[in-house]
Amino acid sequence: MNTYGVIGGTLWGNRGAEAMVVTTIGRVRERDPDAAFVLLSYFPDRDRALLQDPAVMVADARPAPTIAAWCAALVSRIAGTVGIRLPDAVLPSSVRALRRCRALFDVSGISFHDGRLSVVAYNLLCVWPALLLRIPVIRLSQAMGPFRNPLNRLSAQWVTRRSLHTFARGRLTADFMGQLSVPPETWSVAPDIAFAYRPEYSVTAENDDRVTKLTEHLAQVRADGTDIIALVPSSLVNRKMASAGGDYVALLHGLVRELHQRGSHVLVMPNATRAGVEASRNNDITVVNQLRDRIMKHPDGVDPGAVSYVDFDVNTASIRWLAEQCTLLITSRFHAMVAALALGVPPLVMGWSHKYEEVLEMFGCQSHSVDFSEAEQRLLPMVEDLLAEHDTVRERILAALSDVEPAAIAQFEQLDRLT
Repeated sequence: MNTYGVIGGTLWGNRGAEAMVVTTIGRVRERDPDAAFVLLSYFPDRDRALLQDPAVMVADARPAPTIAAWCAALVSRIAGTVGIRLPDAVLPSSVRALRRCRALFDVSGISFHDGRLSVVAYNLLCVWPALLLRIPVIRLSQAMGPFRNPLNRLSAQWVTRRSLHTFARGRLTADFMGQLSVPPETWSVAPDIAFAYRPEYSVTAENDDRVTKLTEHLAQVRADGTDIIALVPSSLVNRKMASAGGDYVALLHGLVRELHQRGSHVLVMPNATRAGVEASRNNDITVVNQLRDRIMKHPDGVDPGAVSYVDFDVNTASIRWLAEQCTLLITSRFHAMVAALALGVPPLVMGWSHKYEEVLEMFGCQSHSVDFSEAEQRLLPMVEDLLAEHDTVRERILAALSDVEPAAIAQFEQLDRLT
């Protein structure tokens, strides 16, 4: 039985990461049906509790254990140079699992970015132990760069040169990679692997009964002739906007009011969920609750009955099922945008990085993105324009999918290079 490692994503928390994790598992299984997997997770306890697949084990990849894994892998590498193989008993569990792996898939959505130097060290440590253990590393499609900072640049160069292959998620990342001075055969461009997602790849079941009940309600709304518009907020953009002196929740409230006045039903749902946790990191439920509370206390022209909320844990399968009921999806989350595109639902993005634009370009939808710093002035006119062009945009998205999905799946051809 071949074992494969997956790092850079979790099942709980950011559901875009979950989409990449389960897509990796599902697509590898199609090539290697008896494969087993090790998910190196920074939410190990939660992921173990959610996991329903006996062929997947979870190892601890939080920062402290990851540093310990690097130290152990380094010692193992040094011992190996003199012909000594360290016994499993003296190694951390993550290193024991890693050195059984045929390959390690890195599914980090964004890595080696100048603006995230505190995360760069973790990006490096995610793959360094595997490289020390001579485990082939395949870095699946991700946004990277810019590389102006010397520490970031050197780290990205080192990892790219030593990985089996690295995939840039779009044209803008490819431009940054072209400036990195690494051999051209070490990397190529490919769409996000979540475009290769299938619902049957799911390895969790979370609040399915509540999702079914909500879906039945939305079906009745549609049967009454009302269109549904999804609003997917981001706790990260909420923090960024607050630090810039803005009020993200007030902006969303105004958007809900405008959508209500045009006769739409609004579905507010998260794409990162950590139900029962007050922390906002990877937890859009905090913003969903703030928006609901503001609308309930100060409706300001919004009928509370014309808004539905998801304030509980949901996996990618449920998020896509709900998104599929919608005419339009407005989001500040990258993988909610990917889900919409994969379903042929026109997205409008209020984001903060080149990672959105380079994917929207693949669908001719690059004009459907606005930086959060400009959203207050531009968002509402963009919504009206997109609704007016809905059918044309949807047809363009569906046509582009015929090229994007196979290109995302093709990343797993790297398995053919393994010995």
